[in-house]
Amino acid sequence: MKRFIWFFILTCCGLQSAQAGGFMIGEMATRSTGMGSAFTAIADDASAAWHNPAGVAFTQGGQIMVGSDLILTSNQYERATVTKAKDGTFFVPHAYFTYWDEGSKLGAALSINAPFGLETDWPTTAPFAGKNTFSRINMVLVNPSIVFQLSDRFSFAAGVDYAYLNQVDLNNTAQNLSGSGDGWGGNASIFYKGDGFNFGINYRSRIKVDLKGTARALGAFALLTGATSSSATTSVTLPDQVNVGLAFMPNDQWTISLDADWVNWKTYDAINIRYNSALYRAQLSALQGVLGGPVTGQTDLPQNWKATVDLRAGAEWKYLPHLRARVGYVFSPTPIRDADFSPSVPGNDRHIVSIGHGYDVNPDTTIDLAYAYVYIRTRNQTASAVGPYPGSPNTVKNGIYTGDAHIIMASLSYRF
Repeated sequence: MKRFIWFFILTCCGLQSAQAGGFMIGEMATRSTGMGSAFTAIADDASAAWHNPAGVAFTQGGQIMVGSDLILTSNQYERATVTKAKDGTFFVPHAYFTYWDEGSKLGAALSINAPFGLETDWPTTAPFAGKNTFSRINMVLVNPSIVFQLSDRFSFAAGVDYAYLNQVDLNNTAQNLSGSGDGWGGNASIFYKGDGFNFGINYRSRIKVDLKGTARALGAFALLTGATSSSATTSVTLPDQVNVGLAFMPNDQWTISLDADWVNWKTYDAINIRYNSALYRAQLSALQGVLGGPVTGQTDLPQNWKATVDLRAGAEWKYLPHLRARVGYVFSPTPIRDADFSPSVPGNDRHIVSIGHGYDVNPDTTIDLAYAYVYIRTRNQTASAVGPYPGSPNTVKNGIYTGDAHIIMASLSYRF
């Protein structure tokens, strides 16, 4: 099991994607994706380790699930001419394990996935290239939980979350920044199993990740500062979130589920890059003074994101004892305000429609498939104003942004 865990950690560390609200990836398991990831009040397979560990109390024995997303992304910018970002092709694996001991009324769950990620790669010829060319966040999240059954209908779970960001890149035509780091958080969940319906709540805390890396000045910026590189530090705080779900089972064939996911993107308020080189700080301060902006000797990138609520709906139809069809829908609003928009993240509202299918190979083994289309609503950005320094306007960000994504998923589940 230890080797299995480290295999997935090392695999997930190479992942990047960004096609959910902000830089969160909502599609973390194949079966749930087919239902719009409205799974907080279902949580009856191994992916309960992520969606709602408390649901494990109403399963039997052990379950394990392994699978992956294939995400294909496309983004473009139009202002007089069309600028197309590099198309993305990303693999996002996931692994889940749950175990329930009926005798002791105790259980355990382990989730290994990558629910946050980002890669946006614009050409250096883009009109806003001085602001952004390449952004990337690679991460893995490991989450073990303990499950308690408090009554025949009610259960509780709690656990810890370990996040490792192995490569964060923030690049423009003046400076490249690359770093890595880790942080800790926690989670707690409840699950109520009624007659013909379930109710669930899952909470995950924010995780502050302190990043250490290297900043490298480029081109004219390097000549003006007189220093080409410096070790640097910054931080990224992954948002806390609350998932609330309600599921209805009108008969043995149908399951209908609804979720509302609150994500506190207010934690992503700024990126403040601090440089360890005294020479780098001094030369940057001098340059900031010449440009007429605030003299700080560090790079401050305001974000000012707002909290959002994703709405999810899904249905599963068991049309034969060993076959199930699924459909889902998600509305995911952008957390990015007009005045603070940056091309580094596709800051558009998203509509996601999905379908899925499950096949029981035998009583213990299931294969799930899913497809989701992500429609990224057109953003006509007009609110970017003059930047903090004379001659450094943010108005180059104004224009029309469009994009979409395709998500193809498969997983294998085994019960023992």
